[in-house]
Amino acid sequence: IEKLNFYFENSGSMNGYLDGKNFKYTMHRIIDEDKLGFEPFFVNMKEYKTSNLLSKIDNKNIKTENIGGSDHKFIFENAIKNSSGNNLSIVVTDGIYSTPSGDPDIVEIEIEKSFFKALSENKIETVVLKMASNYSGPYYTGSNCGTVNIDQERPYYILLFGNKKIIDKALKEIVVIDELPGFKKQARFFITDNLKVNYTILTRGEEKKGSFRRSTRGGNGLVKDIEDVERYDRDNEPYIQFAIGIDYSGISIPNSYLIGKNNYNIGGSAEFVIEDIKTVENLSKTSRTYLEIEKVNKNNSIKLSNLITVKAKFNFTGDLLINLENNIPSWIPDTGTENDCDIRGNTNQTFAFDKLMTGISKAYSKINNSDDYLKLKLSIKH
Repeated sequence: IEKLNFYFENSGSMNGYLDGKNFKYTMHRIIDEDKLGFEPFFVNMKEYKTSNLLSKIDNKNIKTENIGGSDHKFIFENAIKNSSGNNLSIVVTDGIYSTPSGDPDIVEIEIEKSFFKALSENKIETVVLKMASNYSGPYYTGSNCGTVNIDQERPYYILLFGNKKIIDKALKEIVVIDELPGFKKQARFFITDNLKVNYTILTRGEEKKGSFRRSTRGGNGLVKDIEDVERYDRDNEPYIQFAIGIDYSGISIPNSYLIGKNNYNIGGSAEFVIEDIKTVENLSKTSRTYLEIEKVNKNNSIKLSNLITVKAKFNFTGDLLINLENNIPSWIPDTGTENDCDIRGNTNQTFAFDKLMTGISKAYSKINNSDDYLKLKLSIKH
């Protein structure tokens, strides 16, 4: 990481976090002013270069001009622009879209246009971490219904911008999620560039119900085609079931997304359903499935990380297509609200946050020119 641009949003609504235990601990974790190339800024409607950032946060001395609002379009554009090459940009924000002339209904469109333009020039990744800490003091509503004094937990957000290697490095060395109190959720947006993964049908293991064999006899290669398929008939309704091992180790999607059934679309002439999705690391090391995975990994120099178990009762022959869809993570719509007038007791939602993130997501989808991250194809024959 050659240069680390650290952008701390200092609109008036950030002051309430400054006494929050989780917030202060996290800032001390992720801010290292002795690190070569560390450049701190306060940001709101404009950017203000600063110094001794931690000291200012600790002493609640974060005031500059223009603290009446926060222009996230400007903040994010700036962060992307300065994350080229091996530079990293980190933004800490309350996520409330609160420009004085801001209209929440057009936030999504403006952010999408802004990100699309920026990503066309600089193909970087974006990581969004939803955090939580206590907030004590005046809360300035994004819905323009005045100020409310609160003392409760509230969400805030850490965003990282940079190329894949820089982001991976930052998540291991600077913003280490397991070390940050109050971490809630994460999302990662990136340009897919015809993403491909290794995958295989497991011919042995606890998930296998029924009988079949690989179509290509002999060899240790990955299995995409099976034949001589017979259903498992020891239950009331006979069925065929098997697991597909996938090597997700080289891609940037959080595992919380990869194990969500709703993020997959299953189709083809073979009528299977997804029964279960799990990670290899959670398997018993003495299970037949785990031992089979170890063998496949060794023979093919891969690292299967996830298992998708599929099941069919009747029409089980033909092509089986599994697409990993490029959906916006479900926690993002749940986090947004269009009305924060009654914010007391609301510890989860942020005004217009979903519109901000949907704009980002749509920009990446446009650049990727696809609704899917990945397409897996398998063949099943009698």
